[in-house]
Amino acid sequence: MSRDVDAKNDRLLDKRTIDRNIKKGLLTRKDFDKHLKALDDVAAKGVYGGPNDDDDEDLDDELDEDEGGEPGGPTATE
Repeated sequence: MSRDVDAKNDRLLDKRTIDRNIKKGLLTRKDFDKHLKALDDVAAKGVYGGPNDDDDEDLDDELDEDEGGEPGGPTATE
């Protein structure tokens, strides 16, 4: 029974539907803010990267080696 309650609360507090649920009166902004403050800070567990991240270059080199080519060199598909 508690799984059903937890699932319902998760859907009410879902970031994608929170505005709609507040407009419908299913939840108040104060309740939502209280929920957000109660969440654990998991920022340290995140994986960060961006458009200037050079991880893709490492992957390209690995793929070239797998195809028998030299890292950064031409491949059979070129």
